[in-house]
Amino acid sequence: MRYTAVVGLILVMALVSLSSYLRLDQSGIGCTPWPDCYGNIGQQEQEQESSVERAYERLLAEARQPMSWTRPMHRLIASILGLLVLGLAGLSLARRRHRALIFVLLGLTVYLAWLGIYSEGLHNPAVVMGNLGGGFAMLGLFGWLVFQQNEPASKRFRDLRLWTSVAICVLFLQILLGGLTSANFAASACLTLPQCHGEWWPGAELWQAFDLSRSLQINDQGFVTGGAERAAIHMLHRIFALIAVVAVLVAGVKAMRAGRALRPVGVAVCIVVFAELLIGMAAIQSNLAIAVAVSHNWLAGLLLLGLLRIRAG
Repeated sequence: MRYTAVVGLILVMALVSLSSYLRLDQSGIGCTPWPDCYGNIGQQEQEQESSVERAYERLLAEARQPMSWTRPMHRLIASILGLLVLGLAGLSLARRRHRALIFVLLGLTVYLAWLGIYSEGLHNPAVVMGNLGGGFAMLGLFGWLVFQQNEPASKRFRDLRLWTSVAICVLFLQILLGGLTSANFAASACLTLPQCHGEWWPGAELWQAFDLSRSLQINDQGFVTGGAERAAIHMLHRIFALIAVVAVLVAGVKAMRAGRALRPVGVAVCIVVFAELLIGMAAIQSNLAIAVAVSHNWLAGLLLLGLLRIRAG
């Protein structure tokens, strides 16, 4: 089961990265000239292709685009992962081990497969958040399945595990705030550092960004329209990033002091969290190049896995 879980963990990490690329690419990140096409998520429904020939031409144009292989690769990996989770479920029943965790994974797999039917609806914040939250939750569960130890925790590591659990919770909340920023197309709402165009604190419009029941409005050119809630959720993501950095650093430093076994992991976590902070700032200064934005998501996944490794002891 452990080796199967390792394969599953690698597949989920690849899937999270590909999902990030597809989501960001569809939002217009990386279009030339930047940022003219950011937030362009397609024409309104009444402006869809009126003939089979035009639809076929559009598909051919998409197939000729760089990285056009990512969509079929994403579906292939997702299918393999689904079969692997089913195999793990059978193993857990046969060996009576990790049954609760495996069946939560199975439920997440079914949920994400169902949500994939609506994944083209990038204008729906609930779909974006469901995909992102479910993907990182699956990554965390696979990571825990790989890293957890069978022996009970010693008193020596209880303080470390407490702090690491707090850091994991804070990091996951920060990942969800990043998802909300992406779902509201707010990545380019603040293009100055450290303040957001003269503002230091999100306004009352922030709560609009948390409303997942709404669909973002699209104008006649297919661009998303939004208001002050974009800058507000972007600012909250920045502020909470500082809290997450402190929480992760505390866990990393405590891991370095816990003993030789966890010292390399603690060092790696501290390095990655600083890299993540720098990548976040670089995303703003570089006008959110797609490679930088995808790296931001990928490093968040590595951070989550590093903290889970520390938490497992």
